[in-house]
Amino acid sequence: MSRLFAPLSIGPLSLSNRIVIAPMCQYSANDGRASDWHHFHWTNLALSGAGLMIIEATAVEPRGRISWADMGLWDDDTERAFAAALAVARGYSRMPIGVQLAHAGRKAST
Repeated sequence: MSRLFAPLSIGPLSLSNRIVIAPMCQYSANDGRASDWHHFHWTNLALSGAGLMIIEATAVEPRGRISWADMGLWDDDTERAFAAALAVARGYSRMPIGVQLAHAGRKAST
């Protein structure tokens, strides 16, 4: 029998199943801020029934983005926009959600 749909606990994290939504760059941020697209996209994924969702690569500073449309978490504005989009998804789902923090280093184009 497949264990794909079996619950899994990793330390304090409990997943209802072993399906994980991998981070997908959406290139839809506005100056690093989550946009309306993120409100809809994250909420849709949070309703999918997966055990865990990981939010797209989110830059820790503006110059570390791969593209100008990458998401960021480097100041109060980007934090507020991220929190607002996350609150919408959490309003409809209790799925655990993680974030992939990123810095593109030499690959950064912005």
